[in-house]
Amino acid sequence: YDAVPFSQAANQPLDIMVTHARARSPELPTSDGTPLTLANVSRKHGKLVNDAIHGLFRLDPNATAIIDTPEFQRLRDLKQLGLSSYVYPCASHTRFEHSLGTYCLAEMWVNHFKYAQHELEITAKEAQLVSIAGLCHDLGHGPFSHLFDNEVLPRLREMGRIDANRDWSHEQMSCEMLQHLWDENSLDDVVSVDSRNALQRADLEVVKEMISIDKKDYDPMGNYTGAWNKRPKLHLGGKMYLYEIVANGRNSVDVDKFDYLLRDGHACGVPTAFDYKRLIQLSKVVNERICFKETEAHTLYSLFHCRANMHLTVYTHAKAKAIEFMVTDALVAADRHYKFNDLIWRPETFKTLDDTLLRRIEWSTEPELEEARVIVRRLRKRDLYKFAGEVTVPESRHSSWSRVSAEDVVKHAPSGSALRAEDVIVDNKEINYSMKSRDPVSQVQFFKHLDSPTAAPLDKGKVSSMLPRNFQDKKVRVYVRDSVKLPAAIDALNAFAREMNCTSPIGSTPVKRGGMAMHLSQEAPRAREATLRPRLLAWVHPSSFSCDEHLLDPRRCQCIVTPQVAPRGHAGLQAVQRCSRQAGAGLVIARARAHHVHPDRQQRDGVSPG
Repeated sequence: YDAVPFSQAANQPLDIMVTHARARSPELPTSDGTPLTLANVSRKHGKLVNDAIHGLFRLDPNATAIIDTPEFQRLRDLKQLGLSSYVYPCASHTRFEHSLGTYCLAEMWVNHFKYAQHELEITAKEAQLVSIAGLCHDLGHGPFSHLFDNEVLPRLREMGRIDANRDWSHEQMSCEMLQHLWDENSLDDVVSVDSRNALQRADLEVVKEMISIDKKDYDPMGNYTGAWNKRPKLHLGGKMYLYEIVANGRNSVDVDKFDYLLRDGHACGVPTAFDYKRLIQLSKVVNERICFKETEAHTLYSLFHCRANMHLTVYTHAKAKAIEFMVTDALVAADRHYKFNDLIWRPETFKTLDDTLLRRIEWSTEPELEEARVIVRRLRKRDLYKFAGEVTVPESRHSSWSRVSAEDVVKHAPSGSALRAEDVIVDNKEINYSMKSRDPVSQVQFFKHLDSPTAAPLDKGKVSSMLPRNFQDKKVRVYVRDSVKLPAAIDALNAFAREMNCTSPIGSTPVKRGGMAMHLSQEAPRAREATLRPRLLAWVHPSSFSCDEHLLDPRRCQCIVTPQVAPRGHAGLQAVQRCSRQAGAGLVIARARAHHVHPDRQQRDGVSPG
């Protein structure tokens, strides 16, 4: 008893009790049934983790061996929410924490089945493989998480800089990175010191299957086909429910989603109103599927509603997306130097890419990175791309709606406008309950009681008449790279919305106060001339007419009406409107308060009182 330190024996939950009891009964069995001796007690330390979301939990020695490698530690330099911390300052958590949390929940759920349903005969090794899959499922993420595979690589592919004959996904790279991690760090030798349930290299194939299984591997009825991954048979095919715990391609109810919604909501201060512990506790395996008690239908709808709400408020936040598009432009420009096509296909080169890429660009001196450096400098000064607004696609047009391009919007710009397609970024946004337009809960089977031997889908009418009818929302957003082009882009988006019978645009970036809080039907000057001390009452389009009620700024060729020469109140508006009619231009007038100028400054700057 004294030969094994308590901290070493406590690698698994039952070991703590076994260590104390062994002094009284040396022949006590281990959790897998073999007699407990000094030879088969774990000799390598596990680790205790105190997590902000899940509290205190233990990592077993196999998980610890994987975590203590450079490839896994790379996740510390990948923020879970990419660039959302520019909008939500506390959203600075990383893929590292999320991976540990997913490990914790995967272990919790598989052990629930193991101990609650002995007839499933889940072995200790199988339970361990599920936990390791949760730990390693995000090893293959690129810089700024989903930005890299959803924005940067598609842009480079369109430009012909990425091999068009090969598909890339972070799930596939996670599998390759896990294999590379194992071989590079000789983990066969490291984990062999844990003689009980030590992972072996052959076990990684099962882990990789659990990580890479996809929605497209299931038919519409929820039956596994393996068509997407071209893998008709799985190593644990007789226990398909084990493949639903980490990445559930059947209905998207999995521990990956549990953890990231809880963790992201906690970091951003957005409430997440679903109870994952109820889902785990009130679940059971029926006919090789994970099923839930009928009472938990509302909890499942709450889960998917939370997901949609997080996409609306956090993941697709208008300002955060503007920053994402800036970083996308910077990385695309930096490709001339880094040549991502040479880095992304092999784990030994891909692991050099993480969120520090932005700092490397900022501190670089290479001439070919100058364009990227300019964009990063704009980001540091918060000179962001401007948001022209978003329109909602009518539900009746969802099935026939095609992706909108920059050209589709620009062709609706006012005649004579200098707006070009390269000035505009169009974001085709889709928010859903994780299965496009389908109801994911319709793919879940429910049982009446915990002892029920059967399960079946649950009719929505039996759940509630207040459940959503639609499970997908489509929107079109427009951004401009240059703030000077913002008014033209707003007009173009308005015209596009009218022609396509969409809703009127909402949410455009307001022009900052201080003299230019107005809307023009053509491009406005970048800024008010610094020499004009009085507040401007309005801007009028370039014209060559003469009028007694305006001053002409020859540098901008803009008609400027100031408080000195225009009467106050309603009479002042009438004066501006007369100027506008004579110029043949339309405008929207913003009220302005008179700006008091000190007499000394009047004399110094040549400004008349008024």
